Amino acid sequence: MLRGEVWWVEFDPAVGSEIRKTRPGIIVSNDSANRNLARVVVVPISSNTGRQYPGEALVVVNGQQSKAMADQIMAADKKRLKTRLGVLSKEHLLAVEDAIKLHLGLPR
Repeated sequence: MLRGEVWWVEFDPAVGSEIRKTRPGIIVSNDSANRNLARVVVVPISSNTGRQYPGEALVVVNGQQSKAMADQIMAADKKRLKTRLGVLSKEHLLAVEDAIKLHLGLPR
């Protein structure tokens, strides 16, 4: 499991307004942590691109345009990750990083 990879992630059980169901997620944690910890940090992806809010980034996964929802960034146990879908382009990973920085109020 490497930074920038996209996996099917089982987000249920969810509470309240947390992201739910099994959907793609982008691994954004660093590769050292990904190798050594039992969890990774993921940003969920939605195929609903009708509206894009601050803290979201448009990405393409396997030819389909989607949006990465940095406002739903979370640590996920590796057992939640089911199947690898692919890898984001460097350009799209940078867009996700910018969305995370915006959402968390970090310098860009």
